[in-house]
Amino acid sequence: MELLLLRHSITPGNLKKQYVGITDQPLAPEGEALAREKRKDMPPVEALWISPMLRCRQTARILFPELEPVEIPDLRECNFGDFEGRTWAEIKDHPAYQAWMGGEQGAALPNGESVAEFYARCRRGFQQVIQQAASLGIQRGAVVAHGGTWMAVLEACGRPKRPFYQWQPKNCSGFRMEVRENPLELRLLEEL
Repeated sequence: MELLLLRHSITPGNLKKQYVGITDQPLAPEGEALAREKRKDMPPVEALWISPMLRCRQTARILFPELEPVEIPDLRECNFGDFEGRTWAEIKDHPAYQAWMGGEQGAALPNGESVAEFYARCRRGFQQVIQQAASLGIQRGAVVAHGGTWMAVLEACGRPKRPFYQWQPKNCSGFRMEVRENPLELRLLEEL
């Protein structure tokens, strides 16, 4: 089975370089235009899963208008807590931010998720996608979620093995992966 793992298109927060996790932003006009352009090059898929966030629903609707997406709540972006809507320049010196960026499993953002909680949630959500796709006999599906979601999933089971931040896709981009189970591995076939 193949899966296209895609990040949502550009939001107003992306344009301002803000951390946007639980804020349910729509796509910016630039994001809608980018998704329409990317649609031309998208391989055909049989099924579609998404994070329930508006930016993912809108991106999926543009890229795959013929499919009804299945929402997987655990594929949501990180809850950035007190850092939600802030830029790197505003929070870069905060000790909690530095620990979280360093990937310390116990590190938690003030009033947000810990690294361990976020990773576990994203990986649990992705397992739901794999189980549903396998039960449907899907040859190729697509999943539209968030940059952080894909980094958390692919750091664990992406091949070739890469560090967390080297799996960060650009907006409305991602990866075409071959799914292998027992143990779960996602082999990179193409960057989209």
